[in-house]
Amino acid sequence: MQERRHWDTLASTLTRSIEGRVIQPADESFESSAALWSAHPTRRPALIAQVANAADVRRVLRSVPLEVPVSVRGRGHDWAGRAHAEGGVTLDLSRMRGVQIDADARTARVQGGARLDDLIDAAGEHGLVAAVGTVNEVGVTGLTLGGGYGPYLGTLGLAADAIVSAEVVLADGSITTASAEENADLLWALRGAGGNFGVVTSLDIALAELPGMLAGVIAFSTTELRQVLTALDRLLPTVPDRLAISPAIAGGPDGGPALLLAVHWSGDADEGAPWVREVERLGTPLMSTVGPATPAQALHALDGMFPAGRHYTLRTASLTRLTPAVAEVLADGERRRTSPLSAVNIHHFHGAATRVSADHSAWALREPHLMVEVIAATTDAEGHDEQIAWADHLLDALRPLALSAAYPNLLAPGDDERAAGVYGDNLTRLHAVKRDVDPAGRFSGIPIGIRGRL
Repeated sequence: MQERRHWDTLASTLTRSIEGRVIQPADESFESSAALWSAHPTRRPALIAQVANAADVRRVLRSVPLEVPVSVRGRGHDWAGRAHAEGGVTLDLSRMRGVQIDADARTARVQGGARLDDLIDAAGEHGLVAAVGTVNEVGVTGLTLGGGYGPYLGTLGLAADAIVSAEVVLADGSITTASAEENADLLWALRGAGGNFGVVTSLDIALAELPGMLAGVIAFSTTELRQVLTALDRLLPTVPDRLAISPAIAGGPDGGPALLLAVHWSGDADEGAPWVREVERLGTPLMSTVGPATPAQALHALDGMFPAGRHYTLRTASLTRLTPAVAEVLADGERRRTSPLSAVNIHHFHGAATRVSADHSAWALREPHLMVEVIAATTDAEGHDEQIAWADHLLDALRPLALSAAYPNLLAPGDDERAAGVYGDNLTRLHAVKRDVDPAGRFSGIPIGIRGRL
């Protein structure tokens, strides 16, 4: 009872002091406000503070005792549920979705709760585009701070590479700017090391002009999976920066399993057409939908494929090539998959993303590679443990063929060894930034390889 009074007192204090609103478990809106993209696992905060601005974040951090866990929610699309701290306070930025475009400077100022489609739609009105991922409902801040793979890797690099500056509320509640001119080390850390340093309430992101685009999917039968992936392995080292090819093993156009190659060409359609035909010749296409598209249309291509409210568990590995051994592991994984909702997605890291110096970002993994995303998915809890076992089996089979590094945004909490491989020789500097801005370890986002060393 005494603990509940403590939370009631804190809620009353915050309600009086912030412009946003405070939601407690007894409130009618709590369940919907606490719902995340994945219903598995479930973490329940003791209090949700839906903040309206950076000043609200400052007031919350200064009101909540240091021993009380604090988490940050942008869009809540993280599969591990890290948007909520069990029994703690969730700083919910989801109402902060504003995007302001400076067309002359080719930058976007994006609030901490904005989605990818908020950014792409706003930039598109000015004939501009940003480095984004593949699912429109994902939060810009979460994707960007944690790296950000997507169809623009070859031309624009990681989403993190495009961060120009950030407004950050530090652990002590102070509001600061991280840019090349001030707090440059913090800016460097934010480019890929996630939400481990403070609450990022806005990002200034570099944009680019996009003269044209081809986008769509080429589907092949899974009976051709080995053949197509082996041929793709030979093709990928030759593709130009403007071409992104992302394989997926998932439900096909007829509802059955298929090998889907998402194709994304940034540039003149006539120049991209021969490359599309080259991809189609990797096998015998069941269909090809590749054609002229806008960035918004390309971003919405997966709408409805991974809706919120299902049970999701993700695993990831990074590979140097799609060797015959890798193709065999993926084919075996497809044979073992029992949920039609589960899938394997592969992202090609190449081009501009490989040409970034260690001084620019904490993210040090710059060699060409393929990031494999294993998605165990079920409509509800029934059968989900079986799909987790499927994903774990697939990951175990890929590990001997994989790099020691893996994508931190998709790693399970505590997988610091593989996260450390992403930051490499930058770990010492990253450790120093963490110690400087968050010495008590108040913020824990994605794993970054320095757990327990502060």
